[in-house]
Amino acid sequence: MRKSDKKIENTIRRVLTEVCEQLKENVAGFEWLTHKVDYNNVNQTLTVTLMFDSFASLRSAKATLKTNDMAKDVASALAKQGIELKNITKQCHFDTDERNGQ
Repeated sequence: MRKSDKKIENTIRRVLTEVCEQLKENVAGFEWLTHKVDYNNVNQTLTVTLMFDSFASLRSAKATLKTNDMAKDVASALAKQGIELKNITKQCHFDTDERNGQ
């Protein structure tokens, strides 16, 4: 990993950690998030996956459009650091680690 890549990664990690802590306090069932990125094309390849504790919590967040707000929060926080997500709906994913159930 190049020095510039480490700098970008540290910025992303710091921003997403802050957003994660805020979302854990404000969104029922939200637990954690993770990301992946190609450092050669950060703005188009950065994807953030936001994880919920259950399918029910995720469905509820989607039904109340909370997931839209969450994606906007992620994009806004990153934008303040010069990282512009090109397509928020494709770069922010919502999931659960619940193995079965609907």
